[in-house]
Amino acid sequence: VLAIEASRLARNGRDWHTLIEFCGLVGTLIIDEDGIYEPRHPNDRLLLGMKGTMSELELSILRARSIEALKQKARRGELFLTVAIGYVKSGRNRIEKDPDQRIREAIDLVFRRFDELQSIRQVHLWLRSEGIMLPAINYTRAADRAIVWKLPVYNTVHHILTNPIYAGAYAFGRTCSKVTIEAGRKRILRGIRRDRADWEVLLIDHHEGYLSWHDFERNQRLITDNATSKGLVPRGALRRGELLLGGLLR
Repeated sequence: VLAIEASRLARNGRDWHTLIEFCGLVGTLIIDEDGIYEPRHPNDRLLLGMKGTMSELELSILRARSIEALKQKARRGELFLTVAIGYVKSGRNRIEKDPDQRIREAIDLVFRRFDELQSIRQVHLWLRSEGIMLPAINYTRAADRAIVWKLPVYNTVHHILTNPIYAGAYAFGRTCSKVTIEAGRKRILRGIRRDRADWEVLLIDHHEGYLSWHDFERNQRLITDNATSKGLVPRGALRRGELLLGGLLR
């Protein structure tokens, strides 16, 4: 196996040691710019193992530094991997409301209807029944960010009503990933929502919002109360429960 830099093959310790083991079995040499290694020779095998360990450590350090740099930028409220519909980038590190009046009015309409109906589902059903389309971002090769109009799905309405960016707040770290083992294989679950207290960054009054932070918090309480799986006293209709039959049994 000939490589200009053997460490490039050693970014994953398991794969690197599998390669060394296989080359040792079939009698294949490993060659890089520093020398020629015989995996069946104990000293060469030790040196190859150290190369792999150092390369894996280097990669881990570089990754950690990159992540920390992103977090530092997020703490300043300047990290925007994507920009929510209704906003556009202003310069390199700021955002402002979309200059398109039709887009702004569509976002405002969602919040006005929620104030009246006080239910994400009811807002979604009303928009669909009235045939009102909402803007959405479509990333294509021809254009980095293209706006398309379409009838909203529930998740679109939910995203608008629960995203703090529309209340003029900058939030980072609202979701996390979790690693599980299923059938002997690693599985990464992404997008797991965190409680607000666990968000890494929350900067209120960061930019112009479509509603105030006070109104946003009120809306979140309504949404939480409407969900029968959260809250001590759900606002929704009563569901199944043995205690509901208590007064009928004698």
